[in-house]
Amino acid sequence: MRHMPDLSGRDLSRRLFLGGLAGASTLALGACQTGGAIGAARGDWRDGFANAPAGGFTPARMRLVEGRAPAGLEGALYRNGPAQLHHGDVDASHWFDGDGMMHRIAFSGGEVEHRAQFAQTNKRRQEMAAGKFLAPGFGTEADPDFAVQNPDDTNAANTSVIMINGRLMALWEAGSPYEMDPVTLETIGPVTWRDDMKGMPFLAHPKVEPNGRVWNLAVNGPRVGVYRISKDAVLEDFTLLDVGDAAYIHDWTMTERHLIILVQPWIQTRSLPPFIDSFDWRPQNGMKMLIVDKDDMSKRRWAQAPARAFYHTGSGWEDADGTIRFDAVFYEEPVLGANGGAGMISGVYEGNEIPPGELSMVEIPTSGDARITGTAQKGEFPQVDPRLRGKRRRLTVMPTGAAPGRPGETGVLLRDWESGRNDAHIFGPSHMVEEVLFVPKPGGSGERDSWLVGTALNIAAGANEVFVFDAADVSGGPVAVWRAEYTWPLGFHGTWTA
Repeated sequence: MRHMPDLSGRDLSRRLFLGGLAGASTLALGACQTGGAIGAARGDWRDGFANAPAGGFTPARMRLVEGRAPAGLEGALYRNGPAQLHHGDVDASHWFDGDGMMHRIAFSGGEVEHRAQFAQTNKRRQEMAAGKFLAPGFGTEADPDFAVQNPDDTNAANTSVIMINGRLMALWEAGSPYEMDPVTLETIGPVTWRDDMKGMPFLAHPKVEPNGRVWNLAVNGPRVGVYRISKDAVLEDFTLLDVGDAAYIHDWTMTERHLIILVQPWIQTRSLPPFIDSFDWRPQNGMKMLIVDKDDMSKRRWAQAPARAFYHTGSGWEDADGTIRFDAVFYEEPVLGANGGAGMISGVYEGNEIPPGELSMVEIPTSGDARITGTAQKGEFPQVDPRLRGKRRRLTVMPTGAAPGRPGETGVLLRDWESGRNDAHIFGPSHMVEEVLFVPKPGGSGERDSWLVGTALNIAAGANEVFVFDAADVSGGPVAVWRAEYTWPLGFHGTWTA
């Protein structure tokens, strides 16, 4: 493959990335999809896609409704997701395009408190003032009068979250992280890692090594920049690679020694509004995987795999002989493409069903093609023990158990890769379960010496909940559940800070 140079010439980064991205952002011109906005809570699954209050949620204690607070569980669960999907009777055209809201669920002394605030981005300020959608997005077309000078003009800050050296950041695909106060959730503003990198994309799925070092990607077509950031939130290096195709890259993975960039055959072949309509599914290409040496990024090799679409990986490791393994949720073809989630937003799921993904293990030998082995377990948002990211491990946790007639999952699945066994708990059709995180127990060292902490919308109760499982006994049910007195919109990703 052709090697792109390191960014020792700093102007190169802006020229190659920002020029192209600002141009791409202005492609999406037109009117937003119209339909029945949800408005007030309905007492069913549609509450997960209603607007949050414009002023956010002030601090409120959640009520313990099941079990006992685990001793030693102290810290905060931060979660992010789109929470403004309607303006009047006009709906966002894609789930990925609503304004981001940061949630803080704090655990202290057996008590749990929830608060949440919108990230006050340029996009949100202008759209709230106008009372309508203006900015282009993943699947949402734009008002032709909306000015786009750089990617952060359209930044929704709505996908994920990371905490680096005490700095809380809301993440989005195609622009800067948005820093927010970790206690009040007040918006501080976009993060610039280096003076010449203002507005540089920062993917929504950074990878954090157990020592605190952060790796992430910046994607613009076939050009992929690699960030290396110290545990003190200082940019150590930024290297530019060429992955050949302008593939949709939402997530990736790594081991202790290597970065693995998955180039799925969902390729941007043209420039059309909205952005997602520029992509074609080309399964004949298969999936390519670029393996990059962390210590010397000129050392790279490719592996070929069968065609799959994906959004999320778990984490990778390497065997003694150099074989790379990692887990991911794969689909036979892309889901949430054009108008992805539009039916959920408008409250009509029949005819807009989203097929589930399959938790799978990938094996990349030191030479030759990669192999993908499915587990038949359906779900999304796989997560692993943060102490073992990049290292050999046994466990992956994810929401599972689709419910007929509505979106979302109904339970929690813990997969043991060594034994091949699954340990699961299904809440039932009343619950819409979100991402679940490993939280190591104080003094513990094994993967099962962890709590599994997640959130769910309890449709029957008309309220959102936070739950805790013991990783040693998921099928035994949650050890504790706290409930709010209200609902909030479903989100995507989170992080835990002790």
